[in-house]
Amino acid sequence: MYYNKSKLIPLIIFPFGIGYLLSFFLRNTNAILAPELSIAFNLNATEIGFLTSVFFFSGAIQYIPLAILLDKYGPKKIFIGEIILAILGCLLTSYAENFTMLVIGRALLGFGIGSCLTTAFKSVTVWFSSDFWATANGMILFSGALGAILSTKPLQYFLLQNHWRDLFLIGFIISTILLIFVIFLMPNNIEKSQTQNQSNVYVYKQIITNKIFYTIAPASALGLASFFSIQGLWSNGWMSDVANLSQAEIGNRLLAMAIAMSIGTISNGAIVDQLAKRGINRAKYLAIGLFLLFFSHFSLAINIDPQAYWPWIIMGLTGNIGVLVHPILNRTYPPGYAARSISTIAVSTFLMVFLIQFGIGFILDIWGPNEIGNYPKIAYNYAFGILVTFEVLLLLWMLINIKKLDING
Repeated sequence: MYYNKSKLIPLIIFPFGIGYLLSFFLRNTNAILAPELSIAFNLNATEIGFLTSVFFFSGAIQYIPLAILLDKYGPKKIFIGEIILAILGCLLTSYAENFTMLVIGRALLGFGIGSCLTTAFKSVTVWFSSDFWATANGMILFSGALGAILSTKPLQYFLLQNHWRDLFLIGFIISTILLIFVIFLMPNNIEKSQTQNQSNVYVYKQIITNKIFYTIAPASALGLASFFSIQGLWSNGWMSDVANLSQAEIGNRLLAMAIAMSIGTISNGAIVDQLAKRGINRAKYLAIGLFLLFFSHFSLAINIDPQAYWPWIIMGLTGNIGVLVHPILNRTYPPGYAARSISTIAVSTFLMVFLIQFGIGFILDIWGPNEIGNYPKIAYNYAFGILVTFEVLLLLWMLINIKKLDING
């Protein structure tokens, strides 16, 4: 049952947009906060990598039962639970006295709003007709791009006048207001899924054994994971240690990447839909986007033009290209599989982010920092080089096998 769009946009799209903005902003803050946290808590690269990646690890754990809980309780109740965990995470992080408290606080954020995008997408399918799904999802995704923008230069300006702990107190206040809004104003509806009469093991088996899934999903998930890992943490370290840029110059490039990301988020879906109408396969556009994304990472691995803007702009434009896997897969599955398909890819992506962010930090610590805390270029060369190797292998797997499949649109 669907209702008036103009009335539902402020009641559905707006609160989920704020939630996803907070999610994207808070998971990216360590790209700017890492130097301060390293000094305040005496953290090495491995510990910073683990602290940042635990957001994604806890989010991955939450994603496993999320689709089932959404079917049972509906998006509103799940979103309320996610916001409550985010409130606790912000409060604990703001008052953290040691590394353990920081990790627990960030884990609570991951358990909470780390997975709110899937909840939002589910809510869109419940409340809006299918001809508005792409537009509604685009609105929510764009709010995440705004969160990415706020986590760059604006965050640097904020920290010039305020303590980093104040940032999470503000997050606590905004989350509390959002919770009140959702409880009292967001409508509630539980849509019975067509998969409720099928065992969860059967449904997930159908998803992961689908030839199209295991052909295009691995490279897509790694593309998203590598982008989140670099944007959300190691971009700052690379630009500082390899390119010898100041924090102001780093902020400018992060801002450029975030703006490019907002453009890519809006345009990629529209472009691929128009190309599909002309008979050009969506999977081919996805493959081209992944190639450009991985090339930008390759340029970092071998230090091509280290002070340039173009690698970060390309990365921003193509960083979210992996989400195009969802409309491709949704055309191959029976109705009702969408939430589980999204959660399956999300689990894979978040686990990869955990491994990449932690792994890069571990590799950097093999060489160790110099007397002023900078890591050598060779350490970044190896860390990013290993990442690019996996990206190339999965992209080749996709390109070799995609020709054998009949992918419509």
